[in-house]
Amino acid sequence: MENELFEKMPVPKAYMKLAVPVMLSSILMLVYNMVDMYFIARTGDTNLVAGVALCAPVFTFMIAIGDIFGLGGSSVISRLFGKGKTEDGKRLSVFSFLGSALFGVIIALVLMVFQGGMLKLLGANEETITHASEYYRWIALGAPFIIFSLVPTNLLRTEGFAVSAMIGSFIGSIANMILDPIFIFGLNMGAGGAAIATVLGNVLADIYYVWFITTRSKALSVNPKGFHISGFELKQILSIGIPSSITNIMQSIGVMLLNRFLLPYGNGKIAAMGIVSKVVMIVVMIMVAFSFGGQPLYGYLYGAENKKRMKETIRFAYMLVCGTGLALSLILSVIAPYIISLFMNDPAFGVVPTI
Repeated sequence: MENELFEKMPVPKAYMKLAVPVMLSSILMLVYNMVDMYFIARTGDTNLVAGVALCAPVFTFMIAIGDIFGLGGSSVISRLFGKGKTEDGKRLSVFSFLGSALFGVIIALVLMVFQGGMLKLLGANEETITHASEYYRWIALGAPFIIFSLVPTNLLRTEGFAVSAMIGSFIGSIANMILDPIFIFGLNMGAGGAAIATVLGNVLADIYYVWFITTRSKALSVNPKGFHISGFELKQILSIGIPSSITNIMQSIGVMLLNRFLLPYGNGKIAAMGIVSKVVMIVVMIMVAFSFGGQPLYGYLYGAENKKRMKETIRFAYMLVCGTGLALSLILSVIAPYIISLFMNDPAFGVVPTI
C-alpha cells in the first residue's frame, strides 16, 4: 500500500494524484456518453432518441446502487487502512465487491419482472415504447455488471491504485464507443444495440478489475473464503453509502418527472432534453470527480488521526473544486451551442441552434 502518498507526499500533489485519474475517467465517460448519444441521434429517429432518453433514470439508479458499495465501502476501508488494519479492510472489500454483484442480480430481476409498469412510469408512449423497451431490457439484464463496475473504481484508490482504476474505466468506455456503431448501424439493432454496447463495455471493465485485484492488489480481495462482516461494520458502510447514493436517486427521479412533464409537448422535446442533459453533465461529472477523487485520502487521514494534514487536504479541495466549477461553467456557457449543434441541427428534435 502506498503510505508515501497518504502520509508524506505534499497535499496538492497527493490529492491530484488520486483525483486526476478520476477526472480523466469522467472526461472519457463524458466523451463516451456524447458519442453514444451522437450515434443514436444519427439514426434520425426522434422516437428512438426519446426512447433511450426515457431510460436514463434507470442507468442513473444503477449508479446510485453502485455508490452504496463503492463510496460506502471505500470510506470505511480507507479509514481502516489509516489505522493499520489492512486485513479488516481487505475483508470488507470482499463484501463491497460481492455484495454489489449480488444486489445487481436482484435489481436485474426486479426490473425485468416490472418492466411494463416501469416503462409507463418512465413516460414511454405508443411511439417510444418499442425503442424504450429494447434499451430497457438489455440495461436491466446488465445491472450486475454495471453496478459491480462502480465499486473497483472507488476501492482501488484506497490502495493508491488510482491509475489502475482509470484504466478500467478507459477499457469500458472505449469498448463502448467502438461497439456502438457496430450494433446500432452494422447489426441494425437500434436502441437495443446501444444498450448491448454499454453492457459489454462494463463486462470488459469488470474482467480487467477482477484480474487486477486478484493478481496485483495486496489489500483488496474478491475471494469469499473466510469472509464475515459484523452488524456494526455493515451499518458503517451503509451509513456512508446510502446518503451518497441519494444524490443519484433524486437525480433519477428528477429526470423521470421532467420527461413526463415534457411528454404532452411531443417526443422531440424529450429527445432534445436527453441530448442537452449530456452536455450539462460535463461540468457535473468533472466536479464530482474532483470532489470524490480525494475521498481515500480523507478516510486514511481520519483513521490515522492526522488532523493537521486532513485540514490542509480539505482546504485544498475546496479551492480546487470551487475554482474548477467556476472556470468550467464559464467555458461551457460559451461553447454549449456549438456542442448542441452536433446533435440537434435536425428540426425533428424541436430545436435548431443558432451559432
